[in-house]
Amino acid sequence: MADDFERAAFREREAKQILRRRVFWLHAVIWAVTNVFLIVVWWITGHTYPWFLFPLFGWGIGLAAHGAVAFLLASPQDVVLKREQKRLARGERIEK
Repeated sequence: MADDFERAAFREREAKQILRRRVFWLHAVIWAVTNVFLIVVWWITGHTYPWFLFPLFGWGIGLAAHGAVAFLLASPQDVVLKREQKRLARGERIEK
């Protein structure tokens, strides 16, 4: 059985994961809105050289890295907590 402290740690881990993903989606929306604005400015100003591609792809690389951190990578604390959760599910006890 997990005690209150363990359950609170797992809830905190889940809350941090949800927050990381929400911040990523906010970043993605800001990236999209800004780049649509830049494309509109490019179109209005004569649409000759596609200069908007530089910030679009440059910032897109940063957005992709942010997405990897938000959805794929886990912090060391998350790894330890997940391992502890599996151990508790198996019913093992910590030996000192």
